[in-house]
Amino acid sequence: MLREQERAIEWDCSSVLTRFYDFYDRWNDRAMVALFSPDGLWHRAGKKLMGRDAIMAELRLRPANQKVRHVLSNFLVDVVDGRHALLSCYLTVYRHEGCTPSESEVLIQAPSLFLRVTAGFEKTSDVWLISNQVMRRDFLFPAKGGCYSDLERLRGGT
Repeated sequence: MLREQERAIEWDCSSVLTRFYDFYDRWNDRAMVALFSPDGLWHRAGKKLMGRDAIMAELRLRPANQKVRHVLSNFLVDVVDGRHALLSCYLTVYRHEGCTPSESEVLIQAPSLFLRVTAGFEKTSDVWLISNQVMRRDFLFPAKGGCYSDLERLRGGT
């Protein structure tokens, strides 16, 4: 494969994942789910969401009183062939609960999460779709007023 073709695939896959999180931040769940293959798998918050219907059902559980932003960086894409690619990147999540998503600005003390994301992509007709995505927590941050001794609570414990 020519390097020019590889670069195009790298760009396309990076763009799909960037759009995915942009749609998440703008509450466009339908567009977000459409970026997964019909039988795509999303490992999210300890759950395995298989298929678009399961992903949509999980998204509908999001609290409506939060504003969230996802910042992606350090994209690395390995092109497997003309129809498959693997991507890894970092994802920093900023979240504030207790507001409406449309509020222009909110005050936060720190990011909510820092994750490592890996994703597989497959090309169907002329479109690259996410076939699987795994999110792994690398760093946790204390909630407002929390302290670093609250690590167990932040990890989902009691």
